[in-house]
Amino acid sequence: MKRFVSLLLILPFLLLACAFTPEQYTDLETRVVDGTAAQSILIQVDYGEVTILESEDSQVSVEGQVLFADELEYRVNSTEKQIVIQVFAQRNSSFKAPLHVVIRLPQQMQVNVDTENASVLIRGYQGDVEIASTSGDITLEQVTGGITLRSNRGNIMVQQSSGLVSIVGNYGGLTAQNVHGDISASTIMGNVVFDGLIETGDTVRLDTDHGSVSVNLSADSALALRVSSTSGDVTCLLPDMVFSTRTCNGMMHSGEGSLSIRTVSGAVTLQLLP
Repeated sequence: MKRFVSLLLILPFLLLACAFTPEQYTDLETRVVDGTAAQSILIQVDYGEVTILESEDSQVSVEGQVLFADELEYRVNSTEKQIVIQVFAQRNSSFKAPLHVVIRLPQQMQVNVDTENASVLIRGYQGDVEIASTSGDITLEQVTGGITLRSNRGNIMVQQSSGLVSIVGNYGGLTAQNVHGDISASTIMGNVVFDGLIETGDTVRLDTDHGSVSVNLSADSALALRVSSTSGDVTCLLPDMVFSTRTCNGMMHSGEGSLSIRTVSGAVTLQLLP
């Protein structure tokens, strides 16, 4: 009798474990198209993870894995001037990413990525990039070109990149590390972080209404600095600056780069890298 009662007690847990057995990944069919004539590429993904790399030739290739293969929508279409890649998992998963997509592209294409919730990583690419996301995270590493990144609720990070860089968010954090060129980062509620060297020709603008701004500068930076906050505290630990609780202004070395920061209620901290 005791064994029977014990079995009855254990049975619900066994059934629950079976119900939540993780799905297995299925390989996507690899698709390859010639990108020689195409000027741009549009990538649309709903959920999961997207990785974009530079190819060694003129081919555009797509590969990856999907969790719910029976619900997948997967299309690669090519016109005279544009290649369109659409990969839709149709639903998210709380256990693991429902989709992993790896796309390799020839350099100097105009890359447009549109996603709802997928995280996007672009690494080692030369060319213009525009990414629009509702809530997915965006990461760029070693990208050169025109860069436009927007995510409403996701975090955005740009590392070791250069060009005309625009980073826009609402609620997620924005981070730029060792980024050069004309850089702007703007958000409403998110925090903004800038780390690295600002040198001749670099223009950096950081703007948030209610998030904080943290700047960690290389001691070799050459810039003119202007910081203002309506009601947020400004902590300025840079040498030779004129500062108050709401402002910080001055020049480092030649001052041939520039850094401007504005917040409404967000705190601002500026210091040198160790």
